[in-house]
Parts: sequence; C-alpha cells; structure tokens
Amino acid sequence: MTQNSLPLRNREAELAVIEHRLHEVSAGTGGAVVIEGSTGAGKTKLVDASMELARNLGFRVGHGAVEPYAAGPTELEPLFDALFGGSSPLADRRALNDSHASPEFFFWLIQDLQSVVEEAALKSPLLICLDDLHWAGTSCAMALRQLGPRLVSLPVAWILAFRPNQGAAPVQQTKSELIERGADHIRLGPLNRDAVALVVADVLGAQPDEELLNRTERMKGNPFLLVEFLRGLQDDSVLKYDSGRATLVAGDRPGRLSEGIRGRLARLSSVSARVATFASSLGRRFTLHDLAAMTSLSVGELLDPVTELLEADLFVDDGDRLTFRHDLIREAVRGGMPDPVRRGLDRQAADVLIASGAVPTEVALQLAESAEPGDDVAIETVLKACQQLALSDPEGAASLAQRGLDLTPERHALRGALVVQRVLSLFAAGLSEEGERFAGAALRRTLPAAEEARVRLSVATMFDISPEVRAEAARGGLALPGLDADLTTWLWDSLLHSVIVAGRTEEALAIQPKAREAAYASSDEACWMAFELPESAIHYQLLDFDEALSAIVKAERRDHGGRQDARARLVLMFHSWVLDTLDRYDEALEAITRGAQAAQRDRQNFALRMFEVTKGRQLLQVGNLAEAATALEGRYSVADAHRVLGPIHAPAVVALGKLKIHTMDEREALEIAKIAKVMLDSGVPCVSSQALWYLAQLALAQGDAMAAHEWLCTNGFDKRLSIFPLFPHEVTDDAELVRIAAAASDEELADHVIALAERRAILNPTVASCAAAAAHVRGIWFESVQDLEKAAELYRHGPRPLAYASALEDLGRVRVATGGDTALAIGSFDEALSITTRTGAEWDSARLRGRLRRLGVRRRYLGSERPKTGWVSLTDPEINVATLAAEGRTNRQIAESLFISPHTAHTHLVHIFEKLGINSRVQLIRFVREQTSGLPPSAWRLVVR
Repeated sequence: MTQNSLPLRNREAELAVIEHRLHEVSAGTGGAVVIEGSTGAGKTKLVDASMELARNLGFRVGHGAVEPYAAGPTELEPLFDALFGGSSPLADRRALNDSHASPEFFFWLIQDLQSVVEEAALKSPLLICLDDLHWAGTSCAMALRQLGPRLVSLPVAWILAFRPNQGAAPVQQTKSELIERGADHIRLGPLNRDAVALVVADVLGAQPDEELLNRTERMKGNPFLLVEFLRGLQDDSVLKYDSGRATLVAGDRPGRLSEGIRGRLARLSSVSARVATFASSLGRRFTLHDLAAMTSLSVGELLDPVTELLEADLFVDDGDRLTFRHDLIREAVRGGMPDPVRRGLDRQAADVLIASGAVPTEVALQLAESAEPGDDVAIETVLKACQQLALSDPEGAASLAQRGLDLTPERHALRGALVVQRVLSLFAAGLSEEGERFAGAALRRTLPAAEEARVRLSVATMFDISPEVRAEAARGGLALPGLDADLTTWLWDSLLHSVIVAGRTEEALAIQPKAREAAYASSDEACWMAFELPESAIHYQLLDFDEALSAIVKAERRDHGGRQDARARLVLMFHSWVLDTLDRYDEALEAITRGAQAAQRDRQNFALRMFEVTKGRQLLQVGNLAEAATALEGRYSVADAHRVLGPIHAPAVVALGKLKIHTMDEREALEIAKIAKVMLDSGVPCVSSQALWYLAQLALAQGDAMAAHEWLCTNGFDKRLSIFPLFPHEVTDDAELVRIAAAASDEELADHVIALAERRAILNPTVASCAAAAAHVRGIWFESVQDLEKAAELYRHGPRPLAYASALEDLGRVRVATGGDTALAIGSFDEALSITTRTGAEWDSARLRGRLRRLGVRRRYLGSERPKTGWVSLTDPEINVATLAAEGRTNRQIAESLFISPHTAHTHLVHIFEKLGINSRVQLIRFVREQTSGLPPSAWRLVVR
C-alpha cells in the first residue's frame, strides 16, 4: 500500500473544522482555513481529504503547490494550477488579460485573477487549495493578501498549508493577517499512540505488539517518518507476522531519514538510483522529457527506472509530471551528494529547464546558487529575471541582482546593467538609504557620467517614492560633469517638482529661475510641461490661484508625445486641485472622472488611485460624505503607513480621518491617528505637516484644544507657523486652526492664519470661499458678528455646505457669547443642524443639538434624510452597483460598466452589505430578486428607487 492510499488517522477534529467552514462557504460567504504542520505532519494528506470532502458537498476544487525556487510572477503558478489546471479547471486561463507588460502589470494581473474567480464562483462554490506556502515569495503573499478579502462575499473557500515559523516575512505577515481576519487556524500536532497503532496496522497489515509500538515512539508521532520507519523494517525483513500481529525479530534500522532513503535507493537498480539523483536537481515536479535530457537517457530507456521509483513510492505520478512523493525524500536524496556534485547537477538542470522553455525567473535562483563566477548564461538569465521580478517584487529583484553581481567579473559587458537594475530596484522597494549607498559606490565605478545621470533621473521620476529621495537623486545627477542640455533640463525639472511637492516652497523659489531657463531653452514641449507643472504648484503655494491655473492649463496643452505619461496624469490631477480652490468643483470632478477613466483604460494603477483619492477629498469638501467614504476607505492601513510619502496620499489620509470625525466613527478616527503618527517620521515636510494637522483636529474634536495646540508645536513652538499653508490645502481648515489658537491664547498663530487668509482673499478676489474663509477666521478671533454674517452669506451659495454650517455655528455661538439676539442664534444653529443632518455629519449634528439644548431648545434627532438600512438607504451609485451585482456581474465588469475602479466597486458592495444586513453576493441576488419579482433587470433600478 502506498502512502497516498493510506487512510487519514487522528485528524477527525481538524476535518470537522474544515467541513463546518465549507458548509458556511456553500451558503455564500467566503472563508479560509490555514493549516500549519511540521515537515511530514500530514498537511498534504489533510488537504487531499478536504478536497474530497468539498467535492462531495458540491464544490469545484482546484489545487496547487509552491515550488522552492519560484520567484516573481512564477510564484503565482500554484494559484494558476489551482484555477486553470487539472482535467476540470475552475476557470479558463484564456480569460486572463495578456497585456501585463506595464510596470504595474502585477496589480492588473491580480484584478484579472479576481475577476475570473468571481465569475466561476457565481456559478458554483469553489475550493482553492494551496500547499507548501512556506516556499512562497512576495508576489504570492501579496496575491493571497488581496484576493481573500476581495472575494469574501462569494462562495470561495481557501485551504492554505504552511510549515510553522518558516517562510519570508511577507508570507508570515499574510498568514497572520488571514488568521486575524477570521480564518480557521489548524495546527497539526503529533499522532497519539492509538493513531500510531492504527497507522502501523495500515502499513503492515497486522497489529503491532507492544515492543514494536514502543519502538515507533522515536518517530514522535510524525506520520511521514512513521511510515518510512515501517517501510524500512519491511525492507530489512526484521518483522515476523503471526495471527495478525507484527513482531520485531531483530534490531531495527537507523532512525535517520536520509540514511533510510539512501538505503532504499541502494536496493534499487543503479539506473533508478541515478535517475532519482538527477531528478532531485530538476525540482520537486518535473517532466519526463526534462528527466531524459538531464540523464541523457531516452524516454523509452526511462520507462523501467521510473516505474521502479513509482513502485518504491519515491516518485508519484502527478498528471503530466512526475513528483517526489515528499519534500523530505527529495531533500534526503540531495543530502547524499557532495556539494560540488550537487551544484554541478543544479547548474546542468538549469540548462535543461531553460532549453525546455522555462522563463528566467523560474531558474534564476538555482543558477545564482549553482553557477561559477563568469558563467555568461547564468549572468544573462539572472539579469533578465531581475528585470521581470522588478515589476512585482523590487526588493527581491535587488537581492537577485546582487547575487548576479557576485557572479559577474568587473569588466563584464552585463555588469553595468546589473548595477543599474539593483539601484533602481532598491529605490523602487523604498530602500533609499541602501540604494544611495550602493549607487554612490557602484554607479561611478561602472558607468560613464551621462549614463549615471540617466539612472539618477529614473530615480528622480519614481513618483511613488519620497520626494526627498527623488530630489536627492536629481541633485546627484546635476552634480555630474559633461551632461547634455536635454538631460540637464530633465534633472532641473525633476528637482523643482520634487522640492515643491515635498513642501519646501522657499527652496523651490530659489531653483525656479534655473529650471525655467533650462526648460525653455529646449525645443521639446515635454520639457516645458515638466517645468510648468511644478511652476503651477509654486503659484498655488503662494496662494495665487489664477496664475496656478494659467500655468497648469499651459502644461496640459503641451505635446509630450506620450513620453511623459505619468507627468501628464499629474498635470490633470493638479488642474483639478486648482479648480477646487477656485470653487469650480463641477469642473474639478469632471477632470478627475476623465482622468480615472483614462487610467483604467490604460491600466495605470498609480494614476487610478491618485484620481480616486483626490475625488474622495473633493467629495468631502462638497459635503457628499457617503461617496467620499467609498473613494477613500480601504486604501490606507497602519502596516502600510510608511508608504504615505507625498502630497497625493497624505491629504487623502487626513480627509479620511476628517470624514470619520464628521460621521462620529471614533474607532476609525483613532485608527487614522495611528497612521498619522507613522507619517510623522516620513522625513517629508508636506507629509508630516498633514499628519500633525490631522492629530490636532482629532484632539480638537475630542474636546481637548490644548492637546491640539501641543500637536501643532510638536517640532518646536516656533515651527508651528511653518506648517501652514499645507500642500495641498483647504481654505476651510483656517477656521479650525483659529479655534485652536483661541483656546490656547496663541495670538501669534491667530495673526499668522488671519494674514494668510486675507492674503489669499486679496490675491483671489473672485473666489467667494477665499473671502468667506478670511471673514470666518476674523469673526472667530475677534468674536465679530458682522464678519461671521459675511462668512455665512458668502458660503451660503457656494459648494462647501459643511463650511457654511461651520460659519453658521460660529455665528450663533458668538451671538450668544456677546449677549446678542438668542432667537437669531437659535436660527443659525437650526440652519447649521439642517445642513449637517442632510450631509450625514453626525458629530457636528450632535454638537449643534448640544448648543441648542443649552439654550433650552430640544431638537428631535432625525438622522440624515436617507435611512441607514434597507433598500431605501442605498445611494444612487450603490443602487447601480447592487443591481449589476445581482445580474451576476463581477467587480471588474461592474467597474467597467460604471467607469469606476474595481476597488470602488468593492467598497460600494461592502456598504451595500452593511445597509442590507447581508454578507454575500448570493444573499444580495436573492434580496434583489425578491424586491423585483417578475420584472426584467432593466426595470430593477426603478423599483429599488
């Protein structure tokens, strides 16, 4: 009896947990089971039993296992095997979009995988089993991290098997996150004595006597080791069988597995032992053709040795491939070879795999470990693998590039390319200090000045890393001698851009003349655009919004020939920023929507996120809190807070926090505070200033204005004034800041804010919100009813309802404080309460009701005009998403139909589930059909409304 055919013993409790989870999933809600067990503990056997159980429950089942040498995109092959492999694949691999060559291909690949799983799960429940995940790398860990939560509303079950305390840090983190999110966690312990006795009887076909059972205790209840021990006893003929009982008649064999495996190989024919030895270098799974190439035997000549290895239960037939029955067997075979022999065979195996069509990432690690210095094939393959891996795992690419450099002689033709790849990968991975150390030592020694400058320019245009790091890279490039004019221009443009977006306005002003001279000396309009973008930002920070608009419109009209596509997206985004400061929100939101549609069409994740979080900020400003939440939620976490490094995402974090304050979601507001505290250490002025401002606003909302003031003074009392204006800034923040100054009796801070607001109003005389903000801050500080009446009147017809409510509240407060007409004060509070209730700003509403109560007026809490639960609570965008989902559309199909991102579609569904009190697509479909019984899908929206 082979080990695979042995029954599963002593795992009834574990199977019961899995069965319960599968029943939950079959009802429509996704879930996961994490199995941990030491080598040989029976993880794979439990997975196999779970698959059979799932099939009996009506699940379609897929299975994959991670290979030890997998890297980059090939790490996902186990997932591909589970989804697209086998005789009855869960999905058609042709459904995957094949245009994944962009720098963001991995993001879109995960989106496509999500879509094909959704489509399959809408037809029947799925079980996806992934084994040996301790071998997984960053790409696989990231895929599991993202796919699990996104598919939780569908009948998709995951069974994920790991060895405990093994694997790369991202894998360990993913496993922990899965368990924290509610995955069942099974830890496989040793078999108990009764189970061991059953396994002995299964293998030997007889019950063990007491002495034999005692001897098995050395295997410590490990199923694999136990079976191998018993097989050794059989092979050594030291057992006697009598009346259905097995007894030892001689001393048992050595206990070390490696010795036992080598002993079993020694009892096979020499050619079979040779085939097993050579196969161990091809990986755990291999084809017969690869084995033939490796051994120099024909496929026909391999028939007998492969059959013998299968019968010996060392190999297993795995469909179109052969595999070692267990990792421990392969490791034992490899452990019997001297190191030089093992390395030589590994190097030969790499050649065989390359010849059979393996991609560089599949063999690069094996080559790096087995090749000798100067091995041209190994060096070229490692370089290609680095270039592929950089797209999904830049840190892994940087590490692999270093291993490639260890193989590469100083004057080798590919050494420079490996140096460049390592530099770019280090910076892309956020390892800027290590990147700068390596670049300083290696670039100048390897590359001419012009090529080094181009590398530094590449770093300076990585818009998702710290602008401080980008600025330093541009400075390093400009310091190099003998650069041509165009290269110098691009470096100046990049330096100016990086400095202004970092929040260093004075330094940007000092650089601006040189950058302008260089840009307009060029005949390339793309250079002009690259200068006009930061020039517009300088005007913005100097509060001259008309000049900012003029500059950004010029930039948007430039012909860049598609060569500066990322900057073109930034130009459109910044254009929307300027428009919203001018109170032209309809135009701003239209520009953002246009940009998001183009980014989705062109599969640009960085741009799509940028446009959507900017839209979220703008929706908050215009009082559309529900849609602002959809755009902003689920994007930021404490674990990833160190990645918030620039003026796009830092204010989006603050906007999300303000949203949570307005909606009285204290738990989430405090969670955003944790993110803000990480942002304080970013080293980027615009980021740390935004973080300080949020922490101050949260303290003010909690009723502790002095703590708010202390946050503003975190970097020193004198530094509090340099925080403002923020980049980007919102004019209505001025009122909050003056409230803090008033509570702390900080006249200097108040004077600074009032001066900024008045200067902004003077420079932008046609912008009502600028004049309103100036009047508002004067009214708060001087307790001026006249100024506050002016502010309220200016805000009344503008696009900022919450700012209008804030001015009304201050007007009522000052009327009461100065002994004015109480009835007018009540009227101001009532009007403000109407606005905050309508927009869903519950915290503001609660505060206003408190003010009214102190005046003897009680207003019944009505909540927002829209109910919080049931169909009537859904917003129009939610109705659109719900009806499309009920028609059986996937998130991607919904996103494409509505011109939104899959993330936004997912967030809408989360809100829909919360409002309807459901947790799965199955329940949503049933709910919609009950509401719309007998009507065609085209009429569903009307019924829901």
